[in-house]
Amino acid sequence: MNNLELKRSWLAQLFFGRQDAVLAHQPTGLRVADDAKKQLLPFARMYAQPEVKHGLFWSDLYITTARKTYLYRGFSRSRLRRLAVLLNQGLQNHVEQQLQTDYANASTIKSELRAFLDSSVYRRDSERQTLVNRCQQLSLIAAPLRERFATSRQQSLFKQLATFIATSEDKVKKANARFVRQEEIRFQSFFDTIEKNPLTKAQRRACLINEDRNLVLAGAGTGKTSTMIGRAGYLLASEQTRPEQILMLAFAKKAAEEMQERQDKCLRPMLQQATPTIKTFHALGLEIIGTVEGKWPAISIFAEDNAALIRFVEEVIGRLMQDAAYNRQVELFCSSPLYPKSIAEFAQLLAEFLMLFKQSYLTLAELTARLAKQKEKQRFSALTVLFEPILVAYQQHLSERNEIDFADMIGKAIEYIESGRYRSPYQHILVDEFQDISQPRARLIKALLDQRDDAVLFAVGDDWQAIYRFSGSDLSVMQRFSDMFGASCVTALDTTFRFNNKIGDVASAFVLQNPAQLKKAINSVDVVSQPAVSLLKAKESKRGLHQALNAIHQQAINQPEKKTSVAVLARFNFLLGDGSPKELKLQMETQYPLLDLQFMSVHASKGKEADYVIVLSMNNGKYGFPSQKESDPILELLLPEKEQFPDAEERRLFYVALTRAKHRVYLSYNPAAVSPFIAELIEQKYPVCIDEFALE
Repeated sequence: MNNLELKRSWLAQLFFGRQDAVLAHQPTGLRVADDAKKQLLPFARMYAQPEVKHGLFWSDLYITTARKTYLYRGFSRSRLRRLAVLLNQGLQNHVEQQLQTDYANASTIKSELRAFLDSSVYRRDSERQTLVNRCQQLSLIAAPLRERFATSRQQSLFKQLATFIATSEDKVKKANARFVRQEEIRFQSFFDTIEKNPLTKAQRRACLINEDRNLVLAGAGTGKTSTMIGRAGYLLASEQTRPEQILMLAFAKKAAEEMQERQDKCLRPMLQQATPTIKTFHALGLEIIGTVEGKWPAISIFAEDNAALIRFVEEVIGRLMQDAAYNRQVELFCSSPLYPKSIAEFAQLLAEFLMLFKQSYLTLAELTARLAKQKEKQRFSALTVLFEPILVAYQQHLSERNEIDFADMIGKAIEYIESGRYRSPYQHILVDEFQDISQPRARLIKALLDQRDDAVLFAVGDDWQAIYRFSGSDLSVMQRFSDMFGASCVTALDTTFRFNNKIGDVASAFVLQNPAQLKKAINSVDVVSQPAVSLLKAKESKRGLHQALNAIHQQAINQPEKKTSVAVLARFNFLLGDGSPKELKLQMETQYPLLDLQFMSVHASKGKEADYVIVLSMNNGKYGFPSQKESDPILELLLPEKEQFPDAEERRLFYVALTRAKHRVYLSYNPAAVSPFIAELIEQKYPVCIDEFALE
């Protein structure tokens, strides 16, 4: 009986064909055969018990799997009934054995679930998802069969796991909320005293949340540095990690040094141990290269001296132009009616292009293919010929001296990590100013994270202050954070200690006109009732400057015990005055002795603050604000994709200018050439003061 085999009669084969003409019971399922082939339909694939349906002359067998139902027609009624009994018994035995195994595994998983939810640590989404996957993969037995053959005890346990799958996100969310509340109490003294002012509730939550990937939106003046230091300090104070397992990254050497000094001052008295070393991305790249190669490479002068790079490119061009053919190509390129260039401008353009090309990590073949797709074919074709020998000369220069540049520091480091030649010791990676990240730097971080299952990313930044696309920064990395790095938790620092609410109202509303900017609400500690942004009409920039400085100086008279700080900003440095900023500062401070003046471009003001801010030349035009100066399409070719919203980066730059001020901002503009930004403030009735000064 266990070897029962059924064959269609010759008459049945006339009606139903010879395919699947033989059915046979096997210990592991149903064997189906004909003259040409044999195949096994195992019990493990069956979704329900085999079913027999009787017709007038013959009977049919139905086998249901998860994907389809198989129909085998034209067999003897009595013998097919006997085969179905054997198949059902075999299926039941298979299911009951599998249920015993599943029950044992489910008991283990249940214990792990209880430990996971009851643990006194932050539960990460990756851990939750791993448990959910294990629950889902626990049994390949179809639900109808499980319900038919499982005991009541087995059914109860399986239902508990099914409930966890359905409610895991909510359960983990509630458990983590309890954990954060407990840690806030446990480390209250730490967060109260780590800085001169206690950390805010939002800052504490950002420090405590320990998701696999964490993005902290830190608006201007909301204390991102305090949060970075608080996060590192908490990880050490709670003994979750050691200093050497924390990687803290900043973009600029000076910023890294300043943060290191501040961190050491805050943490060393409390922890009595070493604090994490704060590195730049380039320092990290050097460390990785040095670890793999056994020695630290020499750094080219071109890495930090752009003027030296331009001189080198000029010299190479000079040599190349001794060739008549190359000389003709240079003349053709520089005579472009849309983008005419002098030889000096041409050298500067190719120096910029060289650095962007190195940072893109494209090959020459890939660059040539990209150039061939551009509209201005003649100009871009000329670029292909002109650029290659300069690149060859540059790379040869580095090779002869065994030197690397900044692009090599990142590129080689990525190569060594992704190839496995470097193994990351870092469990926690903290990144400052994340809005300034480029695609290669993001790839470097991701490569480090991918090497360790326990690696955690903590990124702090403000997409409202992303202003460095021209150097390769790619805002889309931050805007699509989860897409690149995986499931994440986004928190926002919602209290600014710098600017008052009226400056904040103008700045936030202005930058959020772009719907692509991440939404966040920022509350000001300093609350005032009157507008704190003044529009100042002045045909001459210097006249507007004096009007604003005079008004500020009158306010400063009431506080003679200390100087009032004033940042005088312009979209371009040359708009600050005829002389150097130092000469202008000396001249104005002599005239306004109660004021501490700083003159700088808006880009240079990033990260700084002052009691008052004056923005000069808020005019329309090429060198206005927003600037209508177009970058050369050749450079655009290697920059991150441009945003669709008009003047998107210029709007963020204006936000930066506004939010440097604590008390008041003066925007000076020529009424004969009004900036579109000034026009928007007036026409859309932003809460600004338009009549503080009478037009003289």
